[in-house]
Amino acid sequence: MIAHPPNGRGRGAPLACAVLAAIALSGYAREAAAQGVTAPELKAAFLINFAKFAEWPPEVVSLSSSLVLCVAGDGAVADALEKTVRGHAIDGHPVVVARGKIGSLPTCHVMYVAGLDTKETVRLLDSVKGLAVFTVSDREQFAQLGGVAYFFAENGKMRFAINQDAAQRAHLTLSSKLLSLAKLVKDERNGSDH
Repeated sequence: MIAHPPNGRGRGAPLACAVLAAIALSGYAREAAAQGVTAPELKAAFLINFAKFAEWPPEVVSLSSSLVLCVAGDGAVADALEKTVRGHAIDGHPVVVARGKIGSLPTCHVMYVAGLDTKETVRLLDSVKGLAVFTVSDREQFAQLGGVAYFFAENGKMRFAINQDAAQRAHLTLSSKLLSLAKLVKDERNGSDH
């Protein structure tokens, strides 16, 4: 589900990736575990789908540019992401996985960060304010603090929440399919000027 036909928005894909993407988008972690998909692989599949079902402004993602997916604080997710995207493209864009510490990462299109406390979360979100970055975390309430999305468990299933206002502030257009599968949340950060 990573490689696409040249029409730019096509959804053709190898069966294995399509199955993984379907698992990720349907949110069934229990079924994924039964099929041998690990939590890091499932998160990696979510991140790929976030990149597939989001659009950046043309000046941010030109026809010839790569999509940069960044991971900080979770080496297992970075490993799974690198393995999944190796040699593939998303909508004709080569995919680059960057890993490291927050602040040392290159310009990211999708940024997944794990293990942040509230203060670190606010600092991170302030650092990317106004930039076209699809921010994601495993931190509860990440999207309510102004991030675009976060992962959470519900009834034994991995799901994701999206803050549409945060996506708009990041100049991202999210597909209706992605939004229909998400728990939609709003900003809760007091005095937020995001």
